[in-house]
Amino acid sequence: MKLIHTSDWHLGQTLHQYSRDDEHKYFFNQLKNIILEEEPDVLIVSGDIFHSATPTVVSQRLYYHTLVELSRLHDDLQIIVVAGNHDSPSRLEAPRELWEAFNVTVIGGLDFYKEFNESELSYDASKIQIPVKRHDEIVGWVLAVPFINAGNYPPLKDNDTYSNRVFSFYNNLNNNLKQSVQFNENHSVVATGHFMMSGVNSNSYNKMIGGLESVAKEDILSLNEIDYWALGHVHHPQFVGENMRYSGSPFALTFNEIYPHSVTVVNIDNHNVDIKIREIEPLIPVLDFPSKPNSYDDALSVEEVLDNIEKVLDNECYVRLHVKSDLALSDVTNAKIMDVFEERKAKYCGVQVYLPENKSDNSENLIRTIDEFKAISPFELGCSVYKKKNNEDMPEEMKIMFKKVCDEIM
Repeated sequence: MKLIHTSDWHLGQTLHQYSRDDEHKYFFNQLKNIILEEEPDVLIVSGDIFHSATPTVVSQRLYYHTLVELSRLHDDLQIIVVAGNHDSPSRLEAPRELWEAFNVTVIGGLDFYKEFNESELSYDASKIQIPVKRHDEIVGWVLAVPFINAGNYPPLKDNDTYSNRVFSFYNNLNNNLKQSVQFNENHSVVATGHFMMSGVNSNSYNKMIGGLESVAKEDILSLNEIDYWALGHVHHPQFVGENMRYSGSPFALTFNEIYPHSVTVVNIDNHNVDIKIREIEPLIPVLDFPSKPNSYDDALSVEEVLDNIEKVLDNECYVRLHVKSDLALSDVTNAKIMDVFEERKAKYCGVQVYLPENKSDNSENLIRTIDEFKAISPFELGCSVYKKKNNEDMPEEMKIMFKKVCDEIM
């Protein structure tokens, strides 16, 4: 079985109010060419199709148009889409029956039910056990698991932790598949997942803190009957094990994601897995200018930065400036910076100000403009307010709870 794995498209996302639609179209054209070259049996999209649970009409049209176009590239191509934590399960799955006409399977959520005289919920495993066919013959299976809230994984009587629940869920799902009369031991088995794995590089949009709600890598890797894990949620492309990979976002969605982006091509032959990375070229690069300094001492002044900015203004790119200042930038200085970008190709995306160490905790002077405010996350702002009021850092346990609340609201 041959597959292409991608994830975290985040259709409808904007960067400092700039639409990313053209960049998504540019990515989809590259994905189309990769599919034509590789001729996979199945394309897997591992969650976060949209950036919002209530996507715009424009975003939905782009999604529908893209899936229809990709589905027509060759007759045997299957497409499997699972919901991520940014998606609305019901909205994504609503046209499920219509998608079947295009050989597209969409899984928004699990279908739970309660057995007679049973207090606990069960789920329909067959819905997420998708056969992959080549010339009408099954060559493998995809355990198409969407994002599942931590509390919705079936509970355990002993050691009822989040990680153990996830392990038990996939183990039972795989054992159930092996009981199917259609299953053959020669079939390849691929599992999707949209969750945080312990020990991964999470320098991306879905940053977590302190290992909160992360799955133990050792547990999942022990499920060696699954040939490949097609993971989503973490935007930084990376291997977790030899056969487990976060495909990552198709291009930099934030300034925390300045690294190569790609899709993953996986060929499974008699349970031997060969993985190839196909890099994606960004339409509009994301640029820190100058290079992100480590501290106030390493940064340049506003005047020095503006003296050197000319070299990038005529390039199509998103630019975040880094400057040092003894005080927060005045409105006049901010206006001067924005004027430099007026009618140039480079897109201004704010400025990061580095204050002297003895002034860096003075939150009254840190934020003066809308752009500076947008650069501060609710979590960072809350920690700053706590420190100002209590003259000490927020306790780690409180940080974990506060971060969870921020993530759930977002």
